[in-house]
Order: sequence, then structure tokens, then C-alpha cells
Amino acid sequence: MNITILGAGNVATQLALGLRKAGHSIVQIFNRSDNAGQELARAVGASFTSDARSLQNADVYIIAVKDDAIADVASLLKAGDKIVVHTSGTKTKDLLSFCSANYGIFYPLQTMTKLSKVDFSNVPVLIEGNNEATLQLLETLARSLSKQTHKVTEEQRQWIHVAAVFANNFTNHLFAVSEEILTMHGLDFEILKPLIFRSIENLREHSPAVLQTGPAARRDKLTIERHLALLEQHKNFQELYRLLSDSITATQSKR
Repeated sequence: MNITILGAGNVATQLALGLRKAGHSIVQIFNRSDNAGQELARAVGASFTSDARSLQNADVYIIAVKDDAIADVASLLKAGDKIVVHTSGTKTKDLLSFCSANYGIFYPLQTMTKLSKVDFSNVPVLIEGNNEATLQLLETLARSLSKQTHKVTEEQRQWIHVAAVFANNFTNHLFAVSEEILTMHGLDFEILKPLIFRSIENLREHSPAVLQTGPAARRDKLTIERHLALLEQHKNFQELYRLLSDSITATQSKR
């Protein structure tokens, strides 16, 4: 397919590279920032424009920008009956209803940066379409990229996005908190990596619900109080510890 990417950030970059590798033609990159847009265009052999009036014809237009910019970018695009999608995990596809008669969602469920290489073959791609023909074409596009393609409703996608924030964004924040605590006391975060990697590896075979360990899971109040005392000078970490411990204890009591 001939594809135009609107955006040049993390998701736009990885999608452009991944779709080109899958055999599609990235005909154009649109971006308001010349430097980032031109760099991505060169990487995928596409033309570049920062002027929406210069957008070329394509089979699919992928809007891959920050959620709060989707509507603004979409307002620049008049695609007739060509397919227009955005890549948000939470925004409605109806933001695109005035862009084209055919529109939808193309949401790769993976954390991405420009610096990392993404192997899309095992990345779940969530799709929605405003009609069956659009959905079928998006499914074809998704399957060319990944072995995991999922037709979802808007509500399902939003719940998946919420769960993904817990699973990825919040856990990474907790890694950062752990690193800060260790650094403040002259210790290296490397010491935790075997524990982290083992925890992730365990998820290959077991539900996280049955893997839960730690003082809150075993209701070890003395250890919890000792940890809270250690964190007395770090009120934000202390409150986070308390909230998570209470959540673990409450969850375990239901089992």
C-alpha cells in the first residue's frame, strides 16, 4: 500500500520503518517540524512536507501524533474515500469522521522510542474501522506487520490502554523510584536487574496474580512499618509504598 505518515515522533518513526520493512511504500511524511520530518522522510525514502496543501495521494493516511494534537492535524486533511487512521490508545476514531468516508484506528500496543528497534512481528496491533471494508483493509495492513492483529471496540481499546499504563508506565516509574532510592544511598540499580528480569520471565508461564510475593502479600506488618519508617524523609515515596501495599493486601484478601 502507499502510505502517508502524519507525524515524526516515536510512534510515527517506528511505524514508518516497520511498514516500509513489511513491503509498503511510505510516500510522504507530514510534520510541522522540518528537521524531524525531513530526517524520517530520508530514512524511509519518502518525500516531506510541512504544508498540508502539499499532501500527496495515498491509500492510507496514518496520524501518529500526541493525543491532544490529533484533532488539529486531522482538521488539515481531506482524504475523500481514502482511509485515515490515528494511533491513539484512548481517543475515539470519530475525530476523523470529517477527514474521510473511511476511517479508523491502527494502534500498536508497544512502548516505542526513536532510538530502539521495534520488531513488530509480535506487537499486538489493535484495529477499528467505521465500516466493514475499512476494517478489512486495516486488518490486511496489520497482518502484514504483525502476527497479532486484534479487532476491538472503542471501549475495549480504552480498557486495554488503561491496563497498559499500569503494566508499563507505572512499573517503569517504580523502577525509576527504586533507582533513585538506591542512588541516594550510594548503591547501584544494577543489583536489582536480576530480580526484575526473573519477575518478567515468570510471567511467561504464570498469571501475575499467583506470583505476588512480598511483605504486603504475606501481611508482614512489622516489615511494612520498618520500610515506612525508612521512607520518612521521602514522603512521596512513603505514600506510594503505603498505597501499593494496601492495594496488594486488599487484592490478596479476595483470593
